[in-house]
Amino acid sequence: MSAELRTDRVRAIGLIKFRSDLSSDDLKANGVRLVEVVKSIPLIQQNLLKYEVTFKKEKLATTLASDLGLRETEAGMMVLVEATSHEKIREALTCPEYKKIIAGALEHATTAENYTWFSGEFLTVIDK
Repeated sequence: MSAELRTDRVRAIGLIKFRSDLSSDDLKANGVRLVEVVKSIPLIQQNLLKYEVTFKKEKLATTLASDLGLRETEAGMMVLVEATSHEKIREALTCPEYKKIIAGALEHATTAENYTWFSGEFLTVIDK
């Protein structure tokens, strides 16, 4: 069986590098509040199949990047969204309510230069 691109869902991934003066505890606490606000937005509920927030684990003895001989990421948080189309993701993440949340994140936790998005189709290699 050959691997194929999924056609039933698409993803977008946001990577965020935080200001250095913010503690991971503050970021997680604010992240939980952020998720509560995001999931209350009707267009997010209507258009997205998944909205997932992941925080970088800081207390590992070694990191996966170092174990693989790679450079450490400067990103401290990842947002993964899934929908049936890129248009649905774009509509949800550009709605006024969500853009207000982004403006708050840029003001308090990061900058536009340190907040990026990647959109694409994906292959699932293992799914148990």
